[in-house]
Amino acid sequence: MPFSKSGRSLSGLLMVVLALSILTACGDNTATPVPPAQATTASSNSVPLTTGSVTTAPAATTGTPPATTAAAATTAVNAATTAASNSSTPKQEITLALGYIPNVQFAHMYVALEKGYFAEEGLNVKIQYGTINDLMAVVGQGKIQFAQASGDEVLQARAQGIPITYIAAIYQKYPVALAALKDRNINKPADLKGKTVAIPGPFGSNYTGLKVLLAAGNLTQDDVKVQSVGFTQREVLQQGKADAAVVFSMNEPVQLRKAGVEINTIEVSSLVSLASIGLITSDSLITSNPELVRKMVRAVTRGLKDTIANPDDAFERTIKVAPDARGADPELQKQVLKATTGFMVADNVKGQPLGYVDPKVWEASEKFLLEQKLLASKIDPSSAYTNKFVNADVGKY
Repeated sequence: MPFSKSGRSLSGLLMVVLALSILTACGDNTATPVPPAQATTASSNSVPLTTGSVTTAPAATTGTPPATTAAAATTAVNAATTAASNSSTPKQEITLALGYIPNVQFAHMYVALEKGYFAEEGLNVKIQYGTINDLMAVVGQGKIQFAQASGDEVLQARAQGIPITYIAAIYQKYPVALAALKDRNINKPADLKGKTVAIPGPFGSNYTGLKVLLAAGNLTQDDVKVQSVGFTQREVLQQGKADAAVVFSMNEPVQLRKAGVEINTIEVSSLVSLASIGLITSDSLITSNPELVRKMVRAVTRGLKDTIANPDDAFERTIKVAPDARGADPELQKQVLKATTGFMVADNVKGQPLGYVDPKVWEASEKFLLEQKLLASKIDPSSAYTNKFVNADVGKY
């Protein structure tokens, strides 16, 4: 994807996993992609964050997929990553909440760390993994300055009066899909009638994706057999226990095909435009320290630019910062990262600055969530995001 030459989601009651998010279980020792389009809820005990380190939280409880063995321990950031931040110039301490474990889907953040983009902005960014009670509210209160979350979550939080704003898009397409066993003859949403569909549960972006698929096929949940299987969609399909599953586009399809399972996929993003994964912060931080927000967005979008341009290099830099992200099958994780970059770009934002938030997508998202009764009340979608911090000097789509 060329760049300019310039250079530089349900209600708070629903259990959802963070960037989106949001962990989909792989069934082996491979580091598993985190469900990127979901926010996290679980233990409120935060993990101590040491300067210049990447940390993982304790294993979550009900409704959260298990961490892999490799990801259970604290991972030190490679010395090359933090050399600049260890200079004599004091850096501002920043906490960034990501997903359950280190993962290649956060490569843009790892690239920004490894290349020193945060340090150049005077920021010492500490990544907090694991689960957090009411993440949207925690960010809104300023207890965590920045996090990744999906646009539908932000709209839902705003409708509940939580003061958070989406400040830069990381994914331009909603990374959720239907994966159906090929011999079940599911080629369009309407073909789901009478079929068994596996989802993690009635929460998060997988559930939103199910709602999209059913609406597109003029179906209701009464027309299908929905199975809540936790984050075991891949195993369920491999064992033929369901006809189809709602999955993360860059995760289970890649793994199933690699395992020789023939599937058809239907991308949710081909049916409706939904606001996807992005960087969020509190309204109060935007008001009190807009320059800090600008610096954070600039560093993140520089990492995003490099990740899109060279996924192979981004993978190598990722495993320097977060070795656990390589998993037991590094080649599989490379494929996952390459698939992920395809969701970081879209035709509707060509020529726009990296991180640009498309107003039409947010209007469509608010409309769909209202129609599906997934939004507490009608809101002005433009109040939930801003484009004032993205900068074409970093690059364009």
